[in-house]
Amino acid sequence: MTGSGCSRMSDPWLRIEVLDGPVPARDWRSAHAEALVTAAIADRAVRWHWRESGRGVVLEVAFRTEQIRDEFRDQLAVKAALDAVPDPRHGLNVVPGGGD
Repeated sequence: MTGSGCSRMSDPWLRIEVLDGPVPARDWRSAHAEALVTAAIADRAVRWHWRESGRGVVLEVAFRTEQIRDEFRDQLAVKAALDAVPDPRHGLNVVPGGGD
């Protein structure tokens, strides 16, 4: 799933990596992708994409400003999805950056 908006290389990205745990990260994605993308659209995301890594899944989202990116991260729906990752102790990395 990819956003159709136009983004610039300078747009602030957020990278969310979810690693496999007792259940595969792709199952987490199936359960939470719609809520995360809906939250991203509500916060004016300009682009997003999902990909699978050898260890889990990655969602990268671009916003127009760092403030908007940070507001997305603070949404209750986003926090709830991140709290539900398969391995909450070692299986979540959320960092600024990412993109094509």
